[in-house]
Amino acid sequence: MSEQTTFMQWRERAKTEIRDEHPQLRWLLITAGVVVVLGIVLGAAVLLLL
Repeated sequence: MSEQTTFMQWRERAKTEIRDEHPQLRWLLITAGVVVVLGIVLGAAVLLLL
């Protein structure tokens, strides 16, 4: 149990540090995720049309 709690604490601390120190990094990661998803969807659509 202690390992899971430690991991959860580490994850929360990492999220807090990113939010406090690099707010633009969060938007960059969100934008990158959206671009990847759109690329996959468009790629699948093109393959289906061929």
